[in-house]
Amino acid sequence: MQSCDILIVGGGVMGVSIAYALARRRVGRIVLLEKSFLGAGSSGKSGAIIRQHYSNRLTASMAQKSLRIFEHFEDVVGGPPVFTHTGMVIVVNERDRAGLEANLAMQHELGIDVRLVTHQELTDIDRNAHLAEDELAAFEADAGYVEAVQVVSSYAESAMREGADIRQGVEVKNLVLQGGKVGGVDTNEGRYDCRTVVLATGPWAAQLGREAGLQLPVQACRTQVALFRRPAHFGRRGPVYGDFVQGLYFKPTHGEMLHAGSIAGEEINNPVDPNDYDESADGGWLPQVRQRLSRRYPAMNRGYGRGGYGALYAITPDWHPILDRCPGVEGVYCAVGFSGHGFKMSPIVGQLMAELIVDGQAKTLDIGPLRLARFADNDLVKTPYAYGVMG
Repeated sequence: MQSCDILIVGGGVMGVSIAYALARRRVGRIVLLEKSFLGAGSSGKSGAIIRQHYSNRLTASMAQKSLRIFEHFEDVVGGPPVFTHTGMVIVVNERDRAGLEANLAMQHELGIDVRLVTHQELTDIDRNAHLAEDELAAFEADAGYVEAVQVVSSYAESAMREGADIRQGVEVKNLVLQGGKVGGVDTNEGRYDCRTVVLATGPWAAQLGREAGLQLPVQACRTQVALFRRPAHFGRRGPVYGDFVQGLYFKPTHGEMLHAGSIAGEEINNPVDPNDYDESADGGWLPQVRQRLSRRYPAMNRGYGRGGYGALYAITPDWHPILDRCPGVEGVYCAVGFSGHGFKMSPIVGQLMAELIVDGQAKTLDIGPLRLARFADNDLVKTPYAYGVMG
């Protein structure tokens, strides 16, 4: 039997960010258990787009604070630089102008650098982009993307430098409860005693919670990514896109490649067992992505297909995460259900969860809207925007 003060379950970006934030607080022995290897779930396959374009102040603020950390990650957390600055273009139908302008106004109040752009201005930003007459674009200047695997690795290394113990290949089977409190976890390596457990288990959240009688409304769903090599005459890399008209996000990535996926929300219709799902991309889906991508980037008609892969989202009913202590079991906390939005928020989530656990409440931001009870209370996070999947 082994013991620690705080035990974190899950070695994705959330788990290692929380481990780092807690270890820095010097609150006792911190152990993180990952059943496979770090980033093996959703994090290692993430597009890791870093944007602030959200339709409510809380999530926009979370993204804003996290972006500032990613911009200076090597100085704040450690390791090599991870952030590539590209800017981000948001494209909507003209009929959705009012919703977009309302979003931009809220973001301006937070100090986010975003603005509407004309067709000519978009061409100046990205010569390959085509905008139809009935389409409208905005540009978020500070956006970009990070190297997902490096972020996970750097957080883990820095957490260990701060004294955390990170163990891979240790699977948590269930939580050990003692009189309404958590007493530890059972694993494939035996019992770990602890007084605090943090679930950062992504698509496995509901499965592990159920064993302890916790109802976490998080559905594991399969999503897909398509990869294309840009043609030789394409020129310099363009920005990241949130293309609501085509229902796609896409971004440049290494090797003259484009990484593309859906923002239409159809993943909710494809629930899967996170331990047994198709990790390849559907053959019929890839040409559809190329077709839609080519409407925005006509040059990609001559782009080279490089296949794709299947990945996992952990989706809640309102597509927003749960950051909370778990009711009914003292000492259990959860940071789950990020619904495809998580990577960009991971730095602030680590900080907020450390505040919740150590100080009794999150102080940097009010995370009350992300409480678990909102689902039972029918008080879901509302998105006053036609394109709710993007938050």
